[in-house]
Amino acid sequence: MISEILKADTKILHDRVEAQFNSKRIFDGTFSLNAYRNLILYNYLFLKNFEDAVFASISEPNAEELNLENRRKLSLIEKDLEFLNLEKSAVPILPEVKNEAEAFGILYVMEGSTLGGNMIAKQLSKNPDFHEVPFNYFRCYGDKTGSYWKNFKEVMDRQMTQEFEDDCISGARKAYHFLLDRSL
Repeated sequence: MISEILKADTKILHDRVEAQFNSKRIFDGTFSLNAYRNLILYNYLFLKNFEDAVFASISEPNAEELNLENRRKLSLIEKDLEFLNLEKSAVPILPEVKNEAEAFGILYVMEGSTLGGNMIAKQLSKNPDFHEVPFNYFRCYGDKTGSYWKNFKEVMDRQMTQEFEDDCISGARKAYHFLLDRSL
């Protein structure tokens, strides 16, 4: 299944992104509000540059099965930027998404970050410095997070057969490299 292949193939990139964003500090209680601002800003830049291109590359039948329009997160993270008094303008990079398989690979990273985001919000909300933070982006699916992830993996595993594997992996790598190559 492509979801397992993506997980194995991109594990090193995933771990590098977690290290870049000091994820361990989230769970040991030492993550600062300034570090959170950077995390939100990086994720905003990612969504700003990829969300429209990825969503436009998913076929209509797959978009319907994924309930894709309900997976848009850009407006939610913009609310977080506003709460944190961060500027939301950014020069778009306009990455190319060459086909649906590559879009699924990028969406794998987007949806995976949502799964992790739920845990991040839960952990940070225990820290008094974050009691007022609304976590619009990281809590975007609420109690549906698990079912949305399961639905995404089922559709991707069924649609992204072996013939699409290389492009799907390429998309996931492109997403991780975008996150790793940003400097604020």
